[in-house]
Amino acid sequence: MKLKWIFAALVLVNLGLWMWSSWYKETPVEETRTASAPVSPEKLRLLHEPDTQRAPRKASLFAKIGLRTGTGTVCFRIGPYPDIDIVTRTERRLNDLALSYSRRQEETRTITGYLVYLPPLSSLEAVERKRQELTRLGFRDHALIQEEGMQNAISLGVFTVEANAETRVRELAAKNVPARMQPFELSRKRFWLDVSVPFPSDTLTKLGQMEWGVPVQEMACPADTNLPPGESLEARDNIPS
Repeated sequence: MKLKWIFAALVLVNLGLWMWSSWYKETPVEETRTASAPVSPEKLRLLHEPDTQRAPRKASLFAKIGLRTGTGTVCFRIGPYPDIDIVTRTERRLNDLALSYSRRQEETRTITGYLVYLPPLSSLEAVERKRQELTRLGFRDHALIQEEGMQNAISLGVFTVEANAETRVRELAAKNVPARMQPFELSRKRFWLDVSVPFPSDTLTKLGQMEWGVPVQEMACPADTNLPPGESLEARDNIPS
């Protein structure tokens, strides 16, 4: 009896496998895939930019001036240059083109920090006694200054923020220490070259082909722009910086 049920179960299992393989088996992908048409790169276009066009390249300052009519003189301001050596090299290039130019200079001062200090004392022995006193009062950040004009002075700290330096001066004053505050200044120089060019001329085209590394702007020509070629206005007139 058991053998009969086992045989029947095997028959059902085999029947089920045959039905699955016949009815549910998928057709191989290669048999149903259709061939794709070859891609033409020249026909591709971004969907979010249906009619994109490149923006026209802006004409250079020299090219715009070259389109003008008439004759005369045009003037340019080149700069600022941060270094006198770079200015000198640029001037040599202008001399090679037999152009007149003037050099202008601007000096700016920037505060980079603040020194809190005690004015110079009479001797190194007096400095040592004062430093020992400062330590007893709780001020351990002090040092001897021996720079020109500040020999035997005492530094009580260097601060990048003015308010912090002022706080230290008040703390010292509360202990009867008359400290002073002095800003540190950093000086920077910038240079410009003002150039006059006959118009029209081939020189204008040559200027437009050069790399200046700094902005070039057209400017109103000064009253006297008829110097001999290659002569600097600064050299002749000694223009102050």
